[in-house]
Amino acid sequence: MHVKNLLSILLVLGSVSCKNILIFNPIFGLSHVKFISKMANIIADHGHNVTLFQPFHIALKNTEGLIKNKYIEIINYYPDHYDELLKTETATFPAFWDSHLMNNPVLSAFMIPKAIAGEFERTATQLLKDKVALDDLKSRNFDVIISETFELTGMYIAHMLNVPCIPVWSAVRFTIFNNIFGQPSSLGYSQQPFSKLAPEAGFIDRLNDVYRNFFFTITMDGMGQYQNDFIEKAVGRPLPYWKDLIKEAPVYFTNSNEYLDFAVPTTATIVHIGGFTMDLEKMKHVDPLPDKYAKILEERESTVLISFGSVIRSYQMPDNFKAGIIKMFESLPDVTFIWKYERDDVEFQKKLPKNVHLKKWVPQHSLLADNRVKLFVTHGGLGSTMEVAYTGKPALMVPIFGDQPENANMLARHGGAISYDKFELADGEKLAITIRDMVRNPKYNKNAQELLKVLSHQPIDPKLNLMKHLEFAMEFPNLRSQVPAINQMGLIAHYYLDVIFFLSLIFILTVYLTFKIISLLPIRIVKSKID
Repeated sequence: MHVKNLLSILLVLGSVSCKNILIFNPIFGLSHVKFISKMANIIADHGHNVTLFQPFHIALKNTEGLIKNKYIEIINYYPDHYDELLKTETATFPAFWDSHLMNNPVLSAFMIPKAIAGEFERTATQLLKDKVALDDLKSRNFDVIISETFELTGMYIAHMLNVPCIPVWSAVRFTIFNNIFGQPSSLGYSQQPFSKLAPEAGFIDRLNDVYRNFFFTITMDGMGQYQNDFIEKAVGRPLPYWKDLIKEAPVYFTNSNEYLDFAVPTTATIVHIGGFTMDLEKMKHVDPLPDKYAKILEERESTVLISFGSVIRSYQMPDNFKAGIIKMFESLPDVTFIWKYERDDVEFQKKLPKNVHLKKWVPQHSLLADNRVKLFVTHGGLGSTMEVAYTGKPALMVPIFGDQPENANMLARHGGAISYDKFELADGEKLAITIRDMVRNPKYNKNAQELLKVLSHQPIDPKLNLMKHLEFAMEFPNLRSQVPAINQMGLIAHYYLDVIFFLSLIFILTVYLTFKIISLLPIRIVKSKID
């Protein structure tokens, strides 16, 4: 074990006792599952007794092997309809590629909550009614439960078991919950799609910020409310409002990294642990590439890796997007491309030039660590964003939906990446110009390496930050003093709008009366002279 990591573990273990911890890990999105699994490994590595409870909402593959610590007990909860899930192809949401309905903030605010949160309802309902499963969890006498806030069932199970619950969020930020814990508005601090940041931001940018932030809040609020309703229905009695339940926690963990993310005002209760999933030592000693990939990297001086993640599939990309990418391939014959393409498609393969290799799976980590890979074209999921940042590799970020636009802008502001509009994939000529510049211009690699250097030398190790705050939260589960008192006030009092209105009114009246008095003075002077 690396000396620095060993010292960190001893520092933590020297000041705390072993706790019995339940980590609620709903099986839905692979990135969420990997985040929670990594957290479980780290907590167990620090000497705590960890039980990982995994209710299956989908029959997600590629989860085996995520738990490395042999002392973690895994409880897989398979619903009665699991056989049906096995036969159902994992939802990939292809409409997000180019649907203007799904990409419209107003329409998506009313479509997304049920489309996503509805996926949780069936398994969650069965679990909440399963007295045997709940009694088993209760008998284990957990000291604390850790649960992600994307899927709220774990928070309510903690409430039903009367166990303190610590919420976590596997993305950079969740506006609704951040507000609950006292974070001021991030408007103007973090970048919205199609907006510029200060000082370039103008009125239209600020108007777009408010517009998108408003409807994104409605979307996330709708997801929470939808879950609140079906959970209450399943339990059969009134339960605490979901926001009130969340805010009982002494800390709220997010996957933001303060040296990578936008600089946003926050509070001590919101703890940023982004980067704790990255092992810098391991990343310096990656597994060797399989021979077939090593041979591919030898074909040309420069290689570009393309992957759009696991939720959005390349083979479901619109034909005009594919046509633009093919034109880009043809325009760059001196560059080798490895494209993660999830389906065998002989006819599509025939359309591609010889410098393109389609692969249903790629060893992404090992490829990014290889100097012959000059550029990573990615959708901008937070897992890939963290990985590319911690490998110092330039990236062309092509966000598709969700938090990806923010992740793309977050990384691009450091100068080693570019945020690229997905609809412009259809423009093969522009795409080729952009990729050619990123491959040949050394500034992108230089800036990416500079960011890696910063992340490698950040003052507080994210793993240690996680453990110290977790121990603190378990020691003081009822602490609420770090949430600003003003946060309990309404919108008017919170932003002093009544005082601003009052002072504005006094100012207007003063100006008006002054103007009236001055306007009457000449008349009085004339009258006095006549008299």
